[in-house]
Amino acid sequence: MKPYNKKFVFQEIKKYAEIINQGTCGDYRIVKNTMLEQGLEGYMYENKEKVDIDIVQLYKNDTNLMKLTPKEVESSYGPISFAYGRVGIVGLGIGYIVQEIAKKSKVKEVIVYEISEEVISLYKQNFKENKKIKIINGDAFKAEKEVFDFFYVDIYRYQLTSQVVTDYKRFNELHEIEEYAFWGLEHFLLSCKYEDIVWVYIPENWISMSKKAYEALDASGYIKSYKPLDEEKVRTILLEFKEILNE
Repeated sequence: MKPYNKKFVFQEIKKYAEIINQGTCGDYRIVKNTMLEQGLEGYMYENKEKVDIDIVQLYKNDTNLMKLTPKEVESSYGPISFAYGRVGIVGLGIGYIVQEIAKKSKVKEVIVYEISEEVISLYKQNFKENKKIKIINGDAFKAEKEVFDFFYVDIYRYQLTSQVVTDYKRFNELHEIEEYAFWGLEHFLLSCKYEDIVWVYIPENWISMSKKAYEALDASGYIKSYKPLDEEKVRTILLEFKEILNE
């Protein structure tokens, strides 16, 4: 139930709101806004609760790239829990998931690929150097080959598109990856129809992550507000994955 435990979620949001300072670097800026009497969207469920809390947000010019809301904390819990060994992450953001993964004793090293030098600069203004974390400034698709136990792609801005399939293929061709995951993985799988998914070879860690997420959602009671993704979009992406996963 922990990813959906309200006390845990808001402790995480508050903790990072105290750590991270507002700042600007080039076209990017970090702001902290109090979300007054506003329902904050949850991960996989429709949240109608209203809260007052400071939210850390990352912008590029006027475009919101990410914000540390309940949805971000809840959706990050799975990859943080399953990360181990040598970890690769695509997308630095404000640094929340990178910091949390690096804290784990099971994690030996975290290599982060971030294309924006400005985002890296903002991160370094808020976090001290950590010997377990290595940040590579550049195009993740043009990186040198590495070996990873766990690899997580977090560049989709809360949207599910066919890009997750393309990226899966490209990163697995580039690197030697034991377990791969991407943002929204659990929501994607849980939105698939049984008659479609039964014919697809789904990686074991995808099944485990989705099962844990479902159990937590059910235990929290938020399952009553569960909101599946668009059925046709999910089916199209699943069939695209089928061509790769069933090879």
